[in-house]
This record gives sequence, C-alpha cells and structure tokens, in this order.
Amino acid sequence: MKCMLIGGGEVGRGNSPYETKEIDLEIVKMTEKVRPVLLFIGFASSHSDSYYDVIKQNFQRLGCETTYLKKSNCLYNPEIVKSKFMAADIIYVGGGDTLKLLDRIEEYQLKPLFKAAMERNCVMAGISAGAILFAERGYSDSFILRGELDSYEMIPGFGYVPITICPHYKNNTPKTNALEKYLENHPITVFGLENGSALKIQDKEITSIHSLPDASSYLVYYENGIVEKKI
Repeated sequence: MKCMLIGGGEVGRGNSPYETKEIDLEIVKMTEKVRPVLLFIGFASSHSDSYYDVIKQNFQRLGCETTYLKKSNCLYNPEIVKSKFMAADIIYVGGGDTLKLLDRIEEYQLKPLFKAAMERNCVMAGISAGAILFAERGYSDSFILRGELDSYEMIPGFGYVPITICPHYKNNTPKTNALEKYLENHPITVFGLENGSALKIQDKEITSIHSLPDASSYLVYYENGIVEKKI
C-alpha cells in the first residue's frame, strides 16, 4: 500500500501560497513513474472545478498528467469513471466536508473502485477530509460546517490505514482543545497533523514529512494528562 495523508495547507488557490509542494513532490516520487497519471476527486468541496484547476496546474508542473471525476460521469457514464480509476497512478482526494465526501462516494458506488486502485498499488493521497477518507477515522468539523452540531466529531473512513488522525492540528486552537477533552474519555492515540505536514505510508511503514519549516506531526493521547509526542 502507498498512501499520503496530508493534514492541510494552502494549495495555491487565489492569492494563497503553495504550501504543500514538497509533499506533492513526494507523492509523485512514490509512483516510481516518469509521467504518472493523477485522478483528482473533489466531492468534499463546493468548488470542485476551480479546485481541480489548481491541482492540475500544480501536478502538471511536477510532471503528471491529470484528470478529474465529474459528477455527470458518475451519474451517467460509469464506464468512463471506471476507466479513469484504472488509468490512475495517483488518486488525490481534496479537502472540504468529510460527510459530503462520504455521501457522494456512497451515492456513486465508488468504494469498490477505490479498493481496486489501492490493491494494485496506486498512490492514495488525501488532504484534510481526503486524508480522513483513507484513515480508520478522523476528527472532523463536518457537523459544524453543516450547522447540525457545535462540536467536532470522529468520522469513520475507509480504514486503509488503521489509524486515527486529526487534520489541521495546532496547539491552543479550539479543535486541539476539543480533541484533548475527547481523549480524556477515549483511550486512543491520535496522529495530529498540522498544516504542511503529512504521513507517508509505504510497505506498512509510517513516516512523517513536512512542506513547511515549522510544521510537525504528533502522537497525541491521554495518560494522566495529555501527552503530545512530535514524530
């Protein structure tokens, strides 16, 4: 299995900087191909077309061919969808609303295609909500975004990587404080991923990589108080 779970960071939309470049370079290297094909899936976002435009620009500059999954193809052209999955060397899932992403994958019956891609060693990459998708579960703000709850919640992913993650992890933020309270009553270890940090999973080995000089990844758990270990 080859997987990259990205905690977050600007990808260069609008006037924002390109903060994930070094992580993206590593994603391309993981394919071990001269000109890999990247399939972008932006169902977690309300602006998937413009999101894809930025991802396309970034990864084409890194030597990739790019394509993306259109809603119309998912609804009316399943063979096109299948062919895009089969041709991909990288499947990159964008950030946004985790629950929306999961709902669209279920609606379009895409989970078997993800599984087949993973089993043939396609690089599975996701940022924020996309990272949660490939993990066992992730600490998400989806219910807050929807106005359904005022709390962060653990949302289950595919479980390709059997860990729990918290994207956009940062000390002294509401999300981090909420996670620490959650861990007081739940005996689990969470990988806290700051913006500009990622977990690279290859051959069952997990390593932390960073594309910003001050970005870090942590193991976070409760043991007579919150324990935070930089990895």
